[in-house]
Amino acid sequence: MDVRAIAFTFGALVLVASRAAWSQPPPPAATPSGPQTAADDTGRAPGEPASPRTFADLEQVAPPPPNIVYLQYGVAFTAESVLAPGPICDNAAVPCIFGTGGGIAIRVGYRGAGPLYLGGAYEFSKQDPNNLYRLAILQQARFEGRYYLGTGRVTDPYAAFGGGLAGYGNEWGVDTWGPTASAGGGVEFQITRRTVVGLGLAYRLMWFDRFTDTSGADRAPGIAQLLGLDLVLEQRDPIVSAARP
Repeated sequence: MDVRAIAFTFGALVLVASRAAWSQPPPPAATPSGPQTAADDTGRAPGEPASPRTFADLEQVAPPPPNIVYLQYGVAFTAESVLAPGPICDNAAVPCIFGTGGGIAIRVGYRGAGPLYLGGAYEFSKQDPNNLYRLAILQQARFEGRYYLGTGRVTDPYAAFGGGLAGYGNEWGVDTWGPTASAGGGVEFQITRRTVVGLGLAYRLMWFDRFTDTSGADRAPGIAQLLGLDLVLEQRDPIVSAARP
């Protein structure tokens, strides 16, 4: 897997999506119809459009209004490209046990009425162990945050950050583990009122403890560097409305 090609492709997609987000025309304003009166029984001034009052009403507005709190959850197909394996592969007498791979991430979180998303993720990916493991699995449990730029369009770029724990071993075992931290960004595109797809890119640091692999080789502790690429599919379910009663 060519890391430079991944980074270039992702950057180009984010640039195109961002330009599209800012260049989309705003939705047309509602025009009142019928005779105007001084005020109606809802207390609105003449010509003032009706305020959304239920989730069903709010779903007629595109994109989703910012005054609703959502439960946002979904899955992602993910690639974990190892930029530098670190001391885990410093033993020149044996092959590197930690190479590039791919897998699936599961996410659930709280999308507030503002620009923030806060949630958690569990990811597992099959890495290339150079035949030293039968099935090399990297597992990650992370808290994650996103800060959306708030374009008001169906396309919304964001900055991302996260941290948690990672474990690596054979056949779902954990031979070594340690903390992980990440930073990156992405772009989210709304395909229906509640469904979004997106791309995410994250630079990760993982610290692995010392361990002995299946060949009996000693693996030194240290930091590995990875580049994660996610193809995301997520659902939004409204849980709280901040609209006035």
